[in-house]
Amino acid sequence: MKARFLDLFAVRRERWTLTWTARLLLLAIFASLAVWMTRGLYNFLAITSPVGAKYLVVEGWMPTDAYREAAKAYFSGNYTNVIAVGVLQEDGLAGGDLREDFGAKQLVRFGVPSDVVVTASNSAIQRDRTFHAAMAVKQWMHQQGLRIPAVDVATIGPHARRTRLLYQQALGDDTKVGVIAIHDWRIDPDHWWRTSEGARTVITEAVGYAYARVFFAAPP
Repeated sequence: MKARFLDLFAVRRERWTLTWTARLLLLAIFASLAVWMTRGLYNFLAITSPVGAKYLVVEGWMPTDAYREAAKAYFSGNYTNVIAVGVLQEDGLAGGDLREDFGAKQLVRFGVPSDVVVTASNSAIQRDRTFHAAMAVKQWMHQQGLRIPAVDVATIGPHARRTRLLYQQALGDDTKVGVIAIHDWRIDPDHWWRTSEGARTVITEAVGYAYARVFFAAPP
């Protein structure tokens, strides 16, 4: 009688399950994939993909040595103009310090002719700074009455992929955006997780890129 009652609510079936050997094999496969993805994360973010533009945009928040490499990029490319982006630099003071001409001065210091370097800046940048820096470039283009079909943006290391995405959103489909990732000498691309600086930078940029790709919406 009891068995008939249980039959109303449950049924007994045979099922297949993985052996411990199979489980260990799958664990090894997933671990190998995780290691492969971890090793390749820096290079995925630090993309270099120029589009043969005449205008080179150089971000303004980079360390001094990065401008040496940006100057080399100018001379190795077929660029006619350089747009140095001024940024609001956090320095512990209320409101920060606008390093408006820092990037331009560094580029000239490393040999870029001063007559081809212009500065685009936005003193109101408080958040989403890469996007608003791109908007400063767009505003400069509008003020000059220029329709520039393509730009290459020089930035540092793993910030490159997010930079390209946000500049493309800001400049729109009429301007093709390429990117040049300047090597970040503080980070070993193949072992970035071995230092706190490398881990913090790469993980932050990975999260930032995911956020920009999935959630960020350009303000109206």
